[in-house]
Amino acid sequence: MARLGQQQLQLLESAFIKRAPKVKLTANWRAIYRELEVGELDESEKHLCFAPRDFELLRQGVLALMGLDLRELDFNVDRMTMSAKSHDEKLAKIRPEAEYVLLKFLGFQSPPVAISALSSLRVPLEASQALCREHNISAILVVENLDVFDVIHQARLPQDLTDVMVIYRGNGHHSPIGVRHFLQAMAGRLPIIAFTDLDPAGLQIAHLLMGVTHWLVPQLALSAPAQLLAIAQINSSSDFDKQAKQAKYLQHADLHNWQKFACWISQHRLSIKQQHLLAHELELVLVPYI
Repeated sequence: MARLGQQQLQLLESAFIKRAPKVKLTANWRAIYRELEVGELDESEKHLCFAPRDFELLRQGVLALMGLDLRELDFNVDRMTMSAKSHDEKLAKIRPEAEYVLLKFLGFQSPPVAISALSSLRVPLEASQALCREHNISAILVVENLDVFDVIHQARLPQDLTDVMVIYRGNGHHSPIGVRHFLQAMAGRLPIIAFTDLDPAGLQIAHLLMGVTHWLVPQLALSAPAQLLAIAQINSSSDFDKQAKQAKYLQHADLHNWQKFACWISQHRLSIKQQHLLAHELELVLVPYI
């Protein structure tokens, strides 16, 4: 089916609102002209010219072709809303995964939803916020990697960290946008804990997390860093070397209590993954951001 893209529709909207007598004949306007056949080329064929009556013809052409009205063009909707108007639901800016978070519960005597430790829920943003309000959630734990999120019950978390909502940070099919919107709504209401890799990229993720209050790190990083580094096959210096951009970010970021970790990571070229922290059954502790 013939279609016009978002950029072309926005050009049409601008011309319709401004009643532009002519527009430069760019590739987009050539495509529009082929589809709608409204307007006249000037002698040089470098501009497309419109008569006053042409603007209503443009509107009607777009309405017939795309189901969208240039008088009230709105892409800031979800795909279901766009589908009620147009055959091209992908014009919607709000992607399906951007309105959901992937979550599970940890450390509850009676969890809000009875699911196994290996299961998780894909929950709309508003419902996720309601769960926090209605079930006395004590903290939100945001986990960087999906496979660690899946088995987070195996992590040696602080014993007093109970009644926790665990959120997957997002990537691919689970959008980080949904997580960002959720954390924006919850910032300042609950402690927000970052659990990431112990490397420049992981610390950057933790630092940029909306509303973050704590970072989860191995206890040995505080009490016996040499013992942590002595564990065989736990560190990947080659992965550290791939994170020059993130390491540079940490040099200029205001890391507060986490600054000592940034220096230590850089000094020893550290990249210790979450998976290794769980595989070696390392005790984890909370380090406040401020």
